[in-house]
Amino acid sequence: MEDVRKKWKKVQWDNEITYKTFLTYSVLFVLVTISIYLLFWLRGYSFIWSHDGFNQHYPILKEFRNMLVDFLKHPTQVPELWSWQIGMGGDVVGSFGYYVLGDIFAYLVVLFPADQMELAYTTLILLRLFCVGIAFLALAKNFKINHIAAVTGSLVYVFSGYLFVSATRHPFFITPMILLPLLCLCVERVLQKKSPVPLILVICWTLVSNFYFAYMLAIMVCIYTVIRYFTHYKKQGIPLLSTIGKLAVYAITGFLMACILFLPNLIAFLGSSRANGEFANGLWFYDLSYYLSLGKMYITTESAGYWANLGFAAIAVFVLPFIWQYRKKYPVVFISLVLGLGMMLFPFFGALFNGLSSPSNRWMFAVALPVSIGVSFLLTDYKTLTKKDMRNFLITLIIFIVVSWWGPNFNIYQPILLVPLILMLLTFFVFFLQFINLNYIKKKAYNGLFYFLIIMLVCVNLAYMGNYMFSKNGANKVQGQLNSGVVERKITELYGGADKKIDKSSFYRTSLSSGYNGFYDNSDANILLDVNTVNSFYSITNGAVADLASELNNSQFRMTLPLGQMDNRTIFTNILGTTYLFARDDQAGRIPYGFKKIDSAEIERVDKPGISHTDVYESENSVPLMYMNYHTEDRESYEKLSPLEKEEALSYNAIIDNKDTSKREYKSNIKELEFETSIPKVNGKAPAKLTKDKIEVSNAENSIQFKLKNPEETKNAELYFYIDGLDFTPYTFKQRKDIAFAKDEYKTKNMRYNYYRNNLTKRIKEDYTLTAKTSNRVVSASQVDKSELSGYFKRDNMLLNGGFSEKARKQVSINLSGLGTYDYDNIKIYAVPFDDSYTKRMQELKKQAATDLKFDTNKVSAKVSAKQDGVLVTTIPYTKGWKVKVDGKEVSTEKVNTGFIGFSLDKGLHTIEMNYETPMLKAGMVASGLGVILFAGIIVVYHLRKRKNKTQ
Repeated sequence: MEDVRKKWKKVQWDNEITYKTFLTYSVLFVLVTISIYLLFWLRGYSFIWSHDGFNQHYPILKEFRNMLVDFLKHPTQVPELWSWQIGMGGDVVGSFGYYVLGDIFAYLVVLFPADQMELAYTTLILLRLFCVGIAFLALAKNFKINHIAAVTGSLVYVFSGYLFVSATRHPFFITPMILLPLLCLCVERVLQKKSPVPLILVICWTLVSNFYFAYMLAIMVCIYTVIRYFTHYKKQGIPLLSTIGKLAVYAITGFLMACILFLPNLIAFLGSSRANGEFANGLWFYDLSYYLSLGKMYITTESAGYWANLGFAAIAVFVLPFIWQYRKKYPVVFISLVLGLGMMLFPFFGALFNGLSSPSNRWMFAVALPVSIGVSFLLTDYKTLTKKDMRNFLITLIIFIVVSWWGPNFNIYQPILLVPLILMLLTFFVFFLQFINLNYIKKKAYNGLFYFLIIMLVCVNLAYMGNYMFSKNGANKVQGQLNSGVVERKITELYGGADKKIDKSSFYRTSLSSGYNGFYDNSDANILLDVNTVNSFYSITNGAVADLASELNNSQFRMTLPLGQMDNRTIFTNILGTTYLFARDDQAGRIPYGFKKIDSAEIERVDKPGISHTDVYESENSVPLMYMNYHTEDRESYEKLSPLEKEEALSYNAIIDNKDTSKREYKSNIKELEFETSIPKVNGKAPAKLTKDKIEVSNAENSIQFKLKNPEETKNAELYFYIDGLDFTPYTFKQRKDIAFAKDEYKTKNMRYNYYRNNLTKRIKEDYTLTAKTSNRVVSASQVDKSELSGYFKRDNMLLNGGFSEKARKQVSINLSGLGTYDYDNIKIYAVPFDDSYTKRMQELKKQAATDLKFDTNKVSAKVSAKQDGVLVTTIPYTKGWKVKVDGKEVSTEKVNTGFIGFSLDKGLHTIEMNYETPMLKAGMVASGLGVILFAGIIVVYHLRKRKNKTQ
């Protein structure tokens, strides 16, 4: 025992950061990681999220590995810049650049065998997390923080709520937490007149890694630099203008070096469907429940909403009074915390950091840095704490107990808070006892005990937070992950084996019956199955195709999923060149006109027990990749049409911007149907009221029925429900309360109290779903709430396809899910008949297809026989990256049919050659070359000056 005491006394707890600090961090990181993520292994779950993980991150990473292996095998081969398996065809750099191309960790995937991709995916996540702490320690060393204080701060930083949420859901979200401390450190080095090389390299890494986070990090580091200069370096006589000049030169150099990826990705984003949207979704303030959740969010992994995640160990609570008390000593941390905690109060800042769009608080990972540095400063300075500090700690402790426990629901019983608050009390108790020791007992041996107890409390705290988040007795978030070992099987079963039943010898595209796979209908895993599909789910999607989906009022339209399955509308589906359709055998009512069953496949699917049968349909009317259209319509007249009329027009004429057109005149086949309305009562009361321009819904179980006066007109037709001028005003809290309290279950005082508790502080959401039902199909469209950060946009009109049927349908019934008032301009029901005349029209376009179609890397060639002057229409998404040569001469392209590339072609036989080059790629390469030259010049100048200073 005496030997143990002697060794304990020899431990240098207050040493500066050395290699032992990194070793200590490594050991504790491994232990905490095991204590948290072992739960995944024990419960049989993987690190692959069943949503975006399966649909985006895993297939993209695996395909990226395939690309790297191909490059290593054939380094001189021309790289693939265009892929026909990215939706309808897409730019590889623009689509993959958001995820993997600039991610240095992703390149390590090539070290893993092809059959160990799940292991690779998991390992890269854990490696990123480990590097987060290493980056923090590097910055902490600059601030003269001691050994244990730095280790503790690094653990608080790594295992914060932001990373608990994002690490296994969006792995590349981890990288900004590595880059932020490195950028701050590199700025410090430049201000200290050390080498600028690390700053330039980290800026380059930041910009190629992900331009979305690069934008956030640029703002953050600029703020940090300004604060740091005026609170510290200005006092040391560092000149302002020359400092700005140097930093600007280094930033420009890093930017130029990154341009090879940054510029193409930026151009792709600006031309995508994400580039537009209402600032902050129109919000000025968050709902009251958000503000009441902030205390709980600070010490648990529970989000306050709007991507607001902090989740720190209990010791972080005492950082707040400590930094306030010593704000003059630590002005950078103080100002950063004031700015960070202040900005999370207003949607404006969430939108500002989110690219001037929705109020997504993904920027809040930055708050973890000053909090964690504050933890390190607190533990470094613990010997100087005073009675006033102890009093402030106690007051803060009491405030947090009240604020966080009361919470948004006024709920005393909150298991998620119990252990964090106990650990908060224990942490305060340890600080208080050490204060007694330093001022009264004065035993140095207790200093080591203090550090030991603090770091153990922090580790236990972090382990509990992680376990609560993933445990079935806690938040059970692990349930959202895929089971271990099933991802490859799920990919194989994505189309139920139907992908093996189609002819891939010539160009084709596939789609699904809507609802075939649920959330997986738009998975990007098709790239691993060598299947060309219409739908896709990339963060950067082609804006021209999205514009087409929007103007046709696609009920499935979302910012990142503009097409979906096109609501299985016949003309829309065919005009995109959809050759095959995969459908479950219970979805016959969703098959568009002209699609004939050619085969079926049977697989016992792991994700859909009991569903094993997939039918394969082939369209006889889908347009080819390239075809001549001798009839054109100008956009001005096209824009005056309704969505269904626009869709119909696309089957007759090519839509171009030029007013010099040769329009094919036709009589529209679309029939507006007459109807009578009725609303069946629910429990003896009318659930809704319908007037000429208003629908008032008081019961979510409503069914508004539109009985058709001439059902025979729906034979051999698609049946559509259309409502325009929509504007939903939800019931007020009082109106909702009165409706609820009229029900029997709210007769008791306790139930009424629970109603108030669960609803009083929440903003009344403006979302609803409109569901239309015909005898052969049920279809829905939704207006999402403003709190939906990636998918919000205002739907003024809704057009729902009730399906094609050869039989007559007597009525359309709708349900509106949201309680409130729906103002509208018109409600109309249309029948769009299909017969031989439609088939003949589409067959004409097919006969005018280009022949001898040949594909090569980034290249398409064909022969076209034009009977007269016209427009060669393609179903290739419009982008300026395609260059076209006709008979060896380059011609200009134009946007045709809103979403696609086309160009004029004279009468005669022509050879077409189309070559693709990622927009701004060459310019980016030139800029990067200049950046490398400038970088080399900066290195030379720096070393010459350094040598000169040594000789003086």
